[in-house]
Amino acid sequence: MDSYDLVVIGSGPAGEKGAVQAAYLGRSVLVVDSGLAGGAWVNTGTIPSKTLRETALYLAGGRRLGLETPFGRERSVANLMAMERRIVNRWREKVERSFRLHGVERRTARARFVDAHTLELSDGTKARGEHILVATGSRPRPVEFAVVDGVRIHDSDTLLRIPRIPETLVVLGGGVIACEYASIMQALGVQVTLLNGRERLLRWLDAEASALLEEIFVQAGMVVRHGASARSTQVQETGVEVLLDDGTLVQGDMCLVGLGRLPNTEGLGLEKAGLELDDWGTISVDGYQRTSAEHIYAAGDVVGFPSLASVSMEQGRVATAHMFGEGRGELGNLFPYGVYTIPELSTVGKDETSARAEGLDVVSGCADYRHSARSVMLGAETGMVKIVVERGSRKLLGATIVGAQATELIHYAAAVVHYGGTIDELITFVFNLPTLSVLYKQAAYDAIHKLRLEDGSQGPRPEHAAVVG
Repeated sequence: MDSYDLVVIGSGPAGEKGAVQAAYLGRSVLVVDSGLAGGAWVNTGTIPSKTLRETALYLAGGRRLGLETPFGRERSVANLMAMERRIVNRWREKVERSFRLHGVERRTARARFVDAHTLELSDGTKARGEHILVATGSRPRPVEFAVVDGVRIHDSDTLLRIPRIPETLVVLGGGVIACEYASIMQALGVQVTLLNGRERLLRWLDAEASALLEEIFVQAGMVVRHGASARSTQVQETGVEVLLDDGTLVQGDMCLVGLGRLPNTEGLGLEKAGLELDDWGTISVDGYQRTSAEHIYAAGDVVGFPSLASVSMEQGRVATAHMFGEGRGELGNLFPYGVYTIPELSTVGKDETSARAEGLDVVSGCADYRHSARSVMLGAETGMVKIVVERGSRKLLGATIVGAQATELIHYAAAVVHYGGTIDELITFVFNLPTLSVLYKQAAYDAIHKLRLEDGSQGPRPEHAAVVG
């Protein structure tokens, strides 16, 4: 049996970054993964789906700007995903190369705990780790009333392999996966019906932003129904019928089940290592990603929220830094959350609801994308930048953006929040023109205008005080 300073189970974002950092620190590292290098992030999830999104956005953007696009009715996913195949192969090799360059050993096998330090591998070998990092990721959540067959009923994995884009698609869910794929397919010319069992889309999101996103979806031709829970599905020769709990039927060529994901913990033998799962089926960890067993850490989707590739990478680094005494510190809870719908959205810090729930006295400021000449040039005039400000200190507490390049724009707000910046600094900051970033200035003017109205001060309305360009 071979022994290592660290054995990592999983080669996705958390596993890769944790393993490479441990090797960089001079430790012996083994990565065990039953699939291709890179996990779902590279092979079935983030990179493939976001590549398809960029293709759809390009084609939809051409139509918005009145340009002809080489996209007929005979629509092949294989053709649309040509770039995806190149990028996936490139990033998979990037992960493998990183392992090789840092001297990380890798085995393709399934791993199961024999005891707290020993793993039994499906290739017939065993490995002992002084420390172990569990980074096994997640998979699409199955439901009994809509069994995925990869032909008519799909999940987020199988949808990327369909031979032809359907004319109509029924999407079950109102969370991130459901909204992302619904908007991507709608942009490709598919008639999408989104059935959300909740009261609004992305219920954790700022309510105003959620409403705007839904408005954009509907304007694009999507049918959105809330409080619509599926009871059963029936596959027919020509499509799928979805029976709702109110007795109505919804039909489509295909159905996408986008009702969340489950952590991959089955078969790991966690009980042999003294680990238990929480009520959500995830592994509980502290701020350093350490489990109830001091030498075992966990990171990525297997620990639950926020289940973001970006955060998973940092969780892996935090874990290995802590286990080998590097003193990096805890990850913290200030990170941007990006959703790659069309248009995309992103948020960081507090929104109005969470701030007030903490007893903070806040005011918001909003800027419409139409105030930026850049948005007109991009053919993306619908969107908003919304900021949340503490009244007394005038500090920026958070921001939510819906619109083109939201996942890029949010990092400016993240930096201002992190360093305790105020809206007065947003007003005096000089932005390039024409840009979308300058919308922060407009949002700051809007917040200041509200503060002046409250204290009785006179001042012009924000649209007169600032022409953002």
